[in-house]
Amino acid sequence: MKKTFDALMPAVGSTLMLLMIFLMSPARASTDLTCTISGASEVGANGALEALAGSKNYYETVAGAEFIVQRDTGQMMGRFVNNAGWKITVIDAGSAQTSYKALSIRKGGRVQSQFFEVRVQDKGERKPFVLVAAEILHGTCTM
Repeated sequence: MKKTFDALMPAVGSTLMLLMIFLMSPARASTDLTCTISGASEVGANGALEALAGSKNYYETVAGAEFIVQRDTGQMMGRFVNNAGWKITVIDAGSAQTSYKALSIRKGGRVQSQFFEVRVQDKGERKPFVLVAAEILHGTCTM
């Protein structure tokens, strides 16, 4: 019995150490949003929203595309949505009463900005979002 116990101790010790590291590390994955784009629009000359289509739409395959948002930092990562290297400000972390809001700004030859809002206070698993930049992307996110 003692031999079995002695043989298992290194494995048990390693497992306990990994479990402690896992439990003590920040749980980022649970705060991330996984978002799916439903469509893309732009503001037309008359001020109305118009769906991007045809030769105007470099987002031809945008519907169904996904991206991840790290709620704590506002970092967005995906094929059509990415703010790596931008100055990101989480304006509102969101709550049962308010939407999550983040603003990203990139300075270079010209200033670019992205405003992202998710109605995390809405009931249900899917939360509607809008991303306003040169175009307007919309869809839903899950937490």
